[in-house]
Amino acid sequence: MDSALATSSRFPFGIPRGWFVLVMSSELPACAPIPLRAFGRDLVAYRGESGQAHVVDAYCPHLGAHLGHGGCVEGESIRCPFHGWRYDAEGRCTEVPGSPITPDKARLRTYPVREQNGTLLVFFDPAPLAATQGTPWDLPELEEEGWTTPRLVHWKRLRTHPQEIFENTVDVAHIGPVHDGRQARLRGKPRREGERMTVEVAFTAPGDIVGMPGTLNDVELDVTMIGLGVVIVQTHVTNVGVRARQRICVTPLENDVVEIRGIVQVQKQGDPEYTEELARIFYQAYVEDFAKDFPIWENKRYLTAPLLSPVDGPVGLYRRWCEQFYDEAPALEVEIWQPISKLAMLRKTLERKVFDPARATVAAMRERSPSPAPSASETPSSTPTASAATSTRRVASAEEYFETLPQRFVPSAARGVDAVFQWELGEGTFHARVQDGKLELQRGAHDKPTVALVMAAEDYVKVVNGDIDGTWAFTSGLGKVKGSLTAAMKMRTLFPA
Repeated sequence: MDSALATSSRFPFGIPRGWFVLVMSSELPACAPIPLRAFGRDLVAYRGESGQAHVVDAYCPHLGAHLGHGGCVEGESIRCPFHGWRYDAEGRCTEVPGSPITPDKARLRTYPVREQNGTLLVFFDPAPLAATQGTPWDLPELEEEGWTTPRLVHWKRLRTHPQEIFENTVDVAHIGPVHDGRQARLRGKPRREGERMTVEVAFTAPGDIVGMPGTLNDVELDVTMIGLGVVIVQTHVTNVGVRARQRICVTPLENDVVEIRGIVQVQKQGDPEYTEELARIFYQAYVEDFAKDFPIWENKRYLTAPLLSPVDGPVGLYRRWCEQFYDEAPALEVEIWQPISKLAMLRKTLERKVFDPARATVAAMRERSPSPAPSASETPSSTPTASAATSTRRVASAEEYFETLPQRFVPSAARGVDAVFQWELGEGTFHARVQDGKLELQRGAHDKPTVALVMAAEDYVKVVNGDIDGTWAFTSGLGKVKGSLTAAMKMRTLFPA
């Protein structure tokens, strides 16, 4: 029995048909075959003299030599290292040294190949005969203009299955417990169009993972699955205007072992240095957050008849869509658990979507209520005590903001910080040296600030007063960050508005 058709005790289905990333294009050299393992079989990939990539089964049908160990590329053909039999790009044997004829049955299985956006994909179909295999579908070419250079993370062996991984796209209930997302919800019903399924998700994400502790970001995900091998996630952090793109490429190595490639890009901002650091932070956050699912995937069991709650996403809809990628799909049984009445469910929904946000808004308004203005005799202290309270007072000018910095400074947030923070606000420039929980303020520019915020004074006053979101102000080009973006984010906790 073909190993690719075999199922395991964990999964009642085999390896699905579809496009899968085999290697990155840069990993396949010219005219040098490389051995690979995927789909429960050994493969060989090689690049012909034309530059065209080819993927074939690894073993010569003559006496079983592995073409990836010692095989030679000649033109678009590959020659066996054992007896020199030669196979063309279609897998046909075209030469047997010393023989005037070639056996018709001497053929290698070949695979459709597509190279785009830096990846080399092959179309795998578990059907053993070409006549019974499905037709490869189109893959969208992604526009690279306006996006940062892709950053790759490669997780090489995980004990799970592509269908399990992609099921998370509709399972909005896991976003809170696993990823600390709040109020996760689907934005409309998932759309199914043949081999594609699109899901739109929204949630609120804590800023800790991107170096913005104490903040919340509104995140919208537009997720497109193309078969069970490629997911394209368009991420929009709406409150700050940042857009990113993640490709999640899952390739089955065996029926219950996969490798995952995550490819992350950020839409370019006006400032190249700011964009580069933003891309680095977003990539690191993605790597950390995505891996939170691994212990669950590697140790869970696939249930053909799950007991779903009313707050789970459309798991049944997703699994029905997946059936098209197998010759034999397991029977689908989904039971929705109804533990409470519809009225109680409505009450809980209103509590979550209406009352909780309203309470949060009221609390935020109270926090932003002006503090009493200091008396004329009060002067800023350059070394505030550890018990100094943060100020939420509004200011009328950049100069007034400078004078209130000692009251805003949070010494407890400055532990381990040794940096110079600078403000370049129109004609006025000042900087703060933070070291060992202490603050030293100076007018004028520092020769080597860790980070500098550059913005028109009147706009920065609006940021301080909460009339403009600070992160949006810099991502939109209203202001500019010079130096460490991580240090700029730290300023939010050191000097809260």
